[in-house]
Amino acid sequence: RRPAAAPAAAAPVAPTRPRIEVIPSAATWFARRPPVLKRPRVEVVRSLKGLSTGAGDCADARLEAERVLTKALLELTGDLKGEYYPLAGSDTFPMRPGGMTADEQQSLAKLSLLPPARQGDVSSRGVFATDLGDAGAWINEAQHVRLVVLKSGDAGAVALRQFERAIDGALQQDGFSLV
Repeated sequence: RRPAAAPAAAAPVAPTRPRIEVIPSAATWFARRPPVLKRPRVEVVRSLKGLSTGAGDCADARLEAERVLTKALLELTGDLKGEYYPLAGSDTFPMRPGGMTADEQQSLAKLSLLPPARQGDVSSRGVFATDLGDAGAWINEAQHVRLVVLKSGDAGAVALRQFERAIDGALQQDGFSLV
């Protein structure tokens, strides 16, 4: 006869939790989700040496910054050649009285080159966009100029330095520089 085996110890039984089912409502099935598209970007804020800084400065300082920067930006060539669009309602840029059109504003927004809307005076403020739509400059947005390049990582940093150097070179012809 074999000796009887000792009964095996029973494994502890975890208490079972009631299963909760999450059922989406009909509204979530039909609700359209807005497309989320964020373009990678690098940017830098600069001021003009010799001019008072800040977007809240007097109108004369903003007007001079717009004049000097647009002259330099519109002299750029090659991949950096582009167009300057004063904000809608601005009459300070003689080549575009009244500022950009609604279509231009929508086009810049699609390219992620339109600065955030702000309250207050729009005069002497605007956007320079390259013809390729991969870089731009916001004039008198926070400081004299915010340079924006729609690339990320090392390629974005290199493109931003090239953009900045090109603008600085054009500015130096008139005795100004970026700081």
